[in-house]
Amino acid sequence: MKKKKKSTNKTGIIIIIILLIAMTGGGYFYYKNWLQPNTVKAGKLYIPTGSNYDQMMDSLRPFLKDAASFEWLSRQKKYHDNIKPGRYTIHKGEGNNAIISRLRIGEQDEIAIKIGNYSSIYELAGKMGALLETDSAKLMEAMTQADFAQGYDPTELIFFYFPDTYNFHWNTSGKQFVNRMKKEYDKYWTDAKKQEATNMNMTPLQVTTLASIVQLESAILEEQPRIAGLYLNRLKIGMKLDADPTVIYALKKAQGFTTKIQRVYYKDLAIQSPYNTYKNKGLPPSPICMPNKSAIEAVLHPAKHNYLYFVADPQKPGYSIFAATLAEQEVNAARYRDWANQNNVK
Repeated sequence: MKKKKKSTNKTGIIIIIILLIAMTGGGYFYYKNWLQPNTVKAGKLYIPTGSNYDQMMDSLRPFLKDAASFEWLSRQKKYHDNIKPGRYTIHKGEGNNAIISRLRIGEQDEIAIKIGNYSSIYELAGKMGALLETDSAKLMEAMTQADFAQGYDPTELIFFYFPDTYNFHWNTSGKQFVNRMKKEYDKYWTDAKKQEATNMNMTPLQVTTLASIVQLESAILEEQPRIAGLYLNRLKIGMKLDADPTVIYALKKAQGFTTKIQRVYYKDLAIQSPYNTYKNKGLPPSPICMPNKSAIEAVLHPAKHNYLYFVADPQKPGYSIFAATLAEQEVNAARYRDWANQNNVK
């Protein structure tokens, strides 16, 4: 009887050992495939729209130490048939489960994109096309074919887009981009805001057109209402705006926006263009850039004064010297020309 009991104990011990080995092996298998760090570097994973699993793996494989363990777990979690496009951050030392969980629900990065004071929707489309999956041609198509764009000339469409920093997903489509920007437009141009323009006998497009000139004259917030007030004074008395930025725009437009111009010369004032406010009374046909909201607000709420002239202040970059009479302006302008010549401003 004692021998039988001893044999039973031995069998039990063996079973326990086997179970421990199995549990240890199973635990290691789970750790290896699910939790063990499996990325050798950090970086961005781009999964284009329409990609299949194999194409995704071609992009992900350079990040992985053990692609086989990743593929095994992706099958278990049914990721093969659930590929979501986007730009994803891969962290060094991540386990398979963390990566798959993020990819499977489409938890992609947002890209903070700064939209500047671009001169046309073509420039806007080019800038955005370089940062998003969609290209500039598809963006242009979305911009020009949007319902709200109908009836507008393409040169007028920058009126609907505001400079600012916006968060987008990399795989944002052209239509999604346009819809997002139209929401920003509607958020700003409320009925009350449109009424402010109406009270000035202007349309939102006209306000934006004047604001685009103000924007290019000065980005200094405290200067913009003074400049806006000056141009409104000119418009009220039927005086030409004589705005250098409109001449620069006309010159650039004539040359396909490939030339950088910092200074306007007398010969430039003769350019034949509806945008040249030295030649034509009133506002240009459309905005010459995408103005900041501050410039639009400056037009809607201008400073009240009797100024009709101004010139850049050579001692304070971004600021201007204002004058109510032509005689005062000629003195100020001569001072600026001397400074520009001495400093070789072209």
